[in-house]
Amino acid sequence: MHVWRIRPARHDTSTAWAVLSDAERERAGRFIFEEHRKFFVATHAIVRRILATYIGLPADALQFAESEAGKPSLLRGQSETHVEFNLSHSGDLALLAVSAAARVGVDVERWHRHTEHLELAEHFFSAHERDALRALAAHDADLVAGFFAAWSRKEAYLKATGTGITQGLDHFSVSLRPGEPARLITDERDAMASERWYFAALDAGPEYSAALVAEQPVSQVLLLDYR
Repeated sequence: MHVWRIRPARHDTSTAWAVLSDAERERAGRFIFEEHRKFFVATHAIVRRILATYIGLPADALQFAESEAGKPSLLRGQSETHVEFNLSHSGDLALLAVSAAARVGVDVERWHRHTEHLELAEHFFSAHERDALRALAAHDADLVAGFFAAWSRKEAYLKATGTGITQGLDHFSVSLRPGEPARLITDERDAMASERWYFAALDAGPEYSAALVAEQPVSQVLLLDYR
């Protein structure tokens, strides 16, 4: 299992446009702000280049499909090698998880210290998570870290399972206390989920939280920097 850390702003976008599909170029053209357009173009070109090295095709030849929940995947049949992948970005960082076979989800969240963390948790977190977060409220740094640890793990889990955020986030609970290993505590809709899914916290740098979720077994996770 590989997870690539990508800083799109550090890369020249002069050749990126040619790598994209017509649909990606159309999406890029809809951005109002130039910085957002450049980020999108650079990120998606880099994703294509990384995935191309795994399946042995030119980056501009890759074809993608999308699930009903909106999760993209490589179109099967275009290469003898197939990989699963998932992309997330926040702030100036993007993460790309690549798996040989297992379904995978990744999420990165840049911290926002002035967010109403407890109020948001009341709307989106499980009762167990709300209790755990309230226990951190006396220390602002722990509250912020706990909230975004939970949010990234919950998002990554939904992306890995393919259900999407529209199915709600409060029917399952994840660990969130600082120093506590990333894990799924329980899922009301799947009694065996905690044994089926691997959770890991990822190092995304200061003021970021990130998580990887993948189908078991996972023997090793390599964190790589795209340069």
